[in-house]
Amino acid sequence: MNEDWSCLGEDSKDPYSQICTEAVEDEDVFEKFKKDPRYTAILEHVSFEQGQEYAEGILQYDVDAELVDSFKDNDLIGGSTTFNYQQPFGRISPSTLRYIQNALDISYFFGEGELDKIVEIGGGYGGLCKTINCLCDFGEYHIYDMDAASKLQEKYLSNFHISGNVIHHSDPEPVEDIDLVISNYAYSELGEKLQDLYYDNVIKNSKKVYMILNKGQVSREVLLNRAQEHFDVTVEKVLDFWPPNGYLYYTTMVRK
Repeated sequence: MNEDWSCLGEDSKDPYSQICTEAVEDEDVFEKFKKDPRYTAILEHVSFEQGQEYAEGILQYDVDAELVDSFKDNDLIGGSTTFNYQQPFGRISPSTLRYIQNALDISYFFGEGELDKIVEIGGGYGGLCKTINCLCDFGEYHIYDMDAASKLQEKYLSNFHISGNVIHHSDPEPVEDIDLVISNYAYSELGEKLQDLYYDNVIKNSKKVYMILNKGQVSREVLLNRAQEHFDVTVEKVLDFWPPNGYLYYTTMVRK
């Protein structure tokens, strides 16, 4: 899988893989991996100002202080960089605010019904999995990622009570009968070969799909055009905070 995960490099010597491995093997590194420049080059780089926009979006939903406190547990592990925000948030990391916004958007999109089997393509350190679990119980949560990232996810999530079974994959092996596929800033950074494998083995087997597609080496229209055969596709284009990305494609798909 690693050779086509284009944004992360091709082997265990790339900086992101190195910090993931070091955080798994060294408790001192694990305590503060979210601040390491090798990690913030990929994740945990949301600014205070971006966090403020996410906070305002979250307040459009019905969230109480108890639920916010459960979300904020994400900042207890890994040395999150936190700031003071308006109530009910208080001191929280902007990256956690983004996870909350994503999780609430996903919950609203999925709507009523049992969310038993979730698949996430590109799981970071497991922050979205943990945040979604604050909103709902699930039976299985499958995460596809590089080996080094998968091991970090296992270690990170072991610090929390996760209601379902978290299953890690380092290759795009098939999963059937999926309720929801998620991929934020990840699928769009894969090479064409891996995109095809994930579509055939995973995405096509889901009832619904939620993706945030950033600019990658393969045009986003390739996925969107293909998906229309199997899904009703909706895309909202939002100008990204990071100028090279241009627009982010907030994409939802519902099985026909």
